Order: sequence, then C-alpha cells, then structure tokens
Amino acid sequence: MELIKPDYRGGILGVINAWRKELGLSVHHPADPQVSAWLAEHQWNQIVVLLIDGMGSRLLETKLEKESFLRTHQLKEVTTVYPSTTSAATTSVLSGKSPAENGWIGWHQYFKELDDSLILFMNRSYYGERSYPDYSYTHIPFLNQKDELNRIGKTALELYPAFREGGAHSFDELCGQIAAHSQAQDAQFIYAYWDHFDSLMHVKGPSDPACAEELKQIDERCRRLASQLDPRTGLIIIADHGQVDVDNINLKEEPELLDCLRFGPTVEPRGTAFFVKDGRLAEFTEKFERKYAGRFLLKPSQTWLDEGLFGPGPIHPRTREFLGDVFAVAIGSSCLGLWENGKPPFKGQHAGLGVEEMMIPVILAGHETEDPDALV
Repeated sequence: MELIKPDYRGGILGVINAWRKELGLSVHHPADPQVSAWLAEHQWNQIVVLLIDGMGSRLLETKLEKESFLRTHQLKEVTTVYPSTTSAATTSVLSGKSPAENGWIGWHQYFKELDDSLILFMNRSYYGERSYPDYSYTHIPFLNQKDELNRIGKTALELYPAFREGGAHSFDELCGQIAAHSQAQDAQFIYAYWDHFDSLMHVKGPSDPACAEELKQIDERCRRLASQLDPRTGLIIIADHGQVDVDNINLKEEPELLDCLRFGPTVEPRGTAFFVKDGRLAEFTEKFERKYAGRFLLKPSQTWLDEGLFGPGPIHPRTREFLGDVFAVAIGSSCLGLWENGKPPFKGQHAGLGVEEMMIPVILAGHETEDPDALV
C-alpha cells in the first residue's frame, strides 16, 4: 500500500481557507493560491461547496473516464486531514481548523467524565445504549462557518441528506436544491453534503462494481448541476477522504491484548486510540507490535501530536486525552475492532494513511453549458 501523510500547508486546509478568505472570514491557515486565484478571477456572487463523502481522487482515476465531468474539472488532488475520516475532515471544512485544533478526531471518542466512548455525530455510546443529547457540540464546540458568516452580515445555507430535517432523499434531490438556491441567489455561501456513496462503499467495498456505477451517476448529475447554476455561482466539489477494501481483525479474539486495556479501542478502526492499564504499556506495545507490525504503526499518542499528524495550530485542550496512551495508524489493509453479536464488519474503510484514503479532488466549476432538459 502506498502511504502518504497529510500536507497541512498544501492540503485541504488551504482549500478551505481560500474560500474563507474570499468570504471575508478569519483565515486560520495559508489559503490555497490556485483556489484563491480562481475565486478572485470570477468574483462569484455565490459560492457553493459540495462535499461528496468518500469520493477520493484515486477513485475518480480508476472508475471514471478522462472525459467525465469531475475529472475534466479537477484542478488537482490534495491530501485530506488525518485521520482521513468524516468526523475529522468535515469539522475541518466547517471550521477552517485542523483536527488537533478542533478536538474532533474520529467516529467515537472516550470522554473520561462519562467513562464512555461517544459517537460524536449521534451523541450516544459506541459500546452501550446510553444517550448524551448534544454532548459533543457543547463539550468540544467549534465555530461553524455558517454562524461566522451570519455574524458579519452574510447569508449562508447548509444542505444535507434526509438525516437532517428537510434533507434530501437522493443525490438528484440535493443537486436540485443547490440549483434552486443558485437561481434564487438567496445565499452568498452554500455548504452541501452527501453521504450515500461512502455508505455504499462501506457495505460493498470500493472495488465493487456497484460503487463504480454510483460514481458515474454522481458524475452525470454534477454535469447537469453545472448547467443549472446561475452564472454568478461558483461551485467547488471536494471530498473528505477516499476508501480502501479491508480485512478485519476482531480484538475479541485477542484476550492477551484486551487484558492490557482499561477501556475498549476508540476513534476509528484504521486509526485507533488505546487506553492502557497502569504499568502495562510496555507489555501491550510488545504484544501489539509482535502481531501487527507491517499492518499498523503504533506510537505514543504524544509522539504523533509532536510530529504534526493531527495538524498544526493551537492544540485543543482535550485532543491529547482523546488520543489515549498509544495510537495505531493503519499502513496496510487491516481494521481493528470489537465486533459485537456477529455483526459483519465493513468491507470498505478509511482513516489510514493509504494514498487511496488520503488523496481527495479539488473540482472547480461554474455555469458553462445550456441543457434544455435540465430540470431543477
């Protein structure tokens, strides 16, 4: 597996801060010069950022023709943040800051005051049934760009799938909503998010033909969306990460390792925090490396932070504790987890350092063609 570490000077943070700069928001990291130049050249009245979950740039290369809409409009590919996962990357998109700055690291994180690992997006226990309404948003809050824009007197919208009230039930519907708001010019900034492509790859694996077919449909709908945009609207299409086909390691079958832990593994199956019992760190490290060297790189969590893996900037007060004592980064195709009740693990995953997970496209478009069959 080809590996790549996040480039926090020329990666997704630069793209995010380019549109922040154009909109008059605080810039937390250097703005991407190419995206900034495109924005400055066109002076769009409205900027739309469409994030398609899981749509890594290497998937575009292998599953779409060169003449496809997404590939012909791709400016370049850049690295995402680490971990290469939705909770970390989309929070960076919404805030302009790195995972280290936000404290949003992965799917579920251990909160010592709860003695529980909380699924951040759902505010419920990962290993149990307890619910903690709004806990993540009140205990590791971040300033959303929509609220920032409203504070300076600019209008902003967020469009989501149907898991949010009023959300879209299909990608076609989401694109229709974008087109309608473009033609109405009723907001200066729109952030739109789509999740189904990532979900499909989790279940089937990114190499499954059904995933290629869905990507082709996404490409065609994006082509039609461009024809529906008002000429004053600029469209930026990005992803949060890609995916790889994986094999799964059930730590329930590793009692010697589990006995060293004071709590279950957290964060992600391919970027995993371990909370080790007092006095047993050396034992856990030796046993883990003996079994999984070549598949995972295990280091003290502070070392990863010092090396900048989770990003630059002022570190959030809780980031260090969320990373546990040691943190394992996937450098092969494996996942780690505790698979309960015979639940089959996902066939596709992300959050490792594989180039397929880490590289994402930067796609720029505006209104270019007239399509009489395009309907909002």
